[in-house]
Amino acid sequence: MKSDYDEISGKRQYEFMEKFKYIREAGTEGEEKAGDEILQTLAESGLTGSSEDFLFSTYEITEERLIVTQPYEKEYQVTGYQRCGSTPKNGITAPFLYAENGDDISLSYARGKIVMINGPVKKAVYQELMDAGAVGFITISGTPIDKGEDLKPAGYRLKDVDETPIQGVNIHYRDAMELVEKGATHVKLILQQKKVRRSSRNITAKIEGSDQPDEILTLSAHYDSVPQGPGAYDNLAGAAIIMELARYFVKNAPRRTIEFIWFGAEEVGLCGSQAYVKAHEAELDKHRFNMNVDLAGQLIGGTVLGVTADSRVCEILSYMMHEAGMGVSIKNEIWGSDSNSFAWKGIPAMTLNRDGFGMHTRFDTIDLISPWSLRRSAGVLLCIAKNLANIEIFPFKREIPKEMEKKLNTYFDEM
Repeated sequence: MKSDYDEISGKRQYEFMEKFKYIREAGTEGEEKAGDEILQTLAESGLTGSSEDFLFSTYEITEERLIVTQPYEKEYQVTGYQRCGSTPKNGITAPFLYAENGDDISLSYARGKIVMINGPVKKAVYQELMDAGAVGFITISGTPIDKGEDLKPAGYRLKDVDETPIQGVNIHYRDAMELVEKGATHVKLILQQKKVRRSSRNITAKIEGSDQPDEILTLSAHYDSVPQGPGAYDNLAGAAIIMELARYFVKNAPRRTIEFIWFGAEEVGLCGSQAYVKAHEAELDKHRFNMNVDLAGQLIGGTVLGVTADSRVCEILSYMMHEAGMGVSIKNEIWGSDSNSFAWKGIPAMTLNRDGFGMHTRFDTIDLISPWSLRRSAGVLLCIAKNLANIEIFPFKREIPKEMEKKLNTYFDEM
């Protein structure tokens, strides 16, 4: 007897992904092209898709430089931190300090200096640098065995910080080694950036429920990528999985309404899902559960369901997975993906996440994607979506625990 799982094709999902072997940075022609491809595939599948345009803010870096001025002169390739403001046009020249992990002892010498530390700067470290009196910062990425284009420093965006009195850049590991080994004592840092508004869009398609149309389930994934690579694992695989389920439900009408959403501009701060919940605010009380996918498709790894809802939801999903014989790990916490936007509005949500590597790098290509893995993740999601779409009485309440509400408020306050 043919099962629902037999209707899911990993090969078809992989072929869908082959159309998107390009970078889809939010607000660019690549993202626009990808949206058109999704709309075309929806039409071929028998669904009418819609575009929901929105504007978002981002930062465009116009100049990023780091020059050693003493005891030797040399300019190094760097990548500026977005959202940390601009230096004076001619830059800042100051003594250089390597403070390793930013320990208290090392930072006690940071006043008036441009400080290099080992890891990316986040809110707490940024505050420590300000408190220590640093006038600029440098961070380090990469490894000493990198070659060729992998010697380009990674790009970072400062988050969670309202005031940005000091600016920073990121340098590659090997260049950082040279700074220390050659005894750099003074450096000049220049960073110029401007805030810009760009346009993105969400792609949506809806299948009305046959007898409970006013109860809405959403299946979602983002389709944009970072500028460093074509984002197959993060997150074109998720987009392919949602498309595969759209094909299934076209042929197998659900009792509840299901909306399929491909979010734009996720990588710049969940902008697409934030735009969606704002645009659909009047109908959010009809939404019962968001099932999101972010990171999928690699062969070796574990499947995790990150559930932002009452623990009862975890129990229900665990029961479904045991009944289907599909192994997953379930975590009851907020998840750093588009599911948070729904949970923040009081809608129980989850993100399906599969282990993998290469995220946000040029190595995140379709070469690392497996049709087997795509089919399996789509099967997990189908099991959940089909059960919830067709069960007589919806099995859990539309609510978020108070403790999670607090964490979500903090999460979005700091974005």
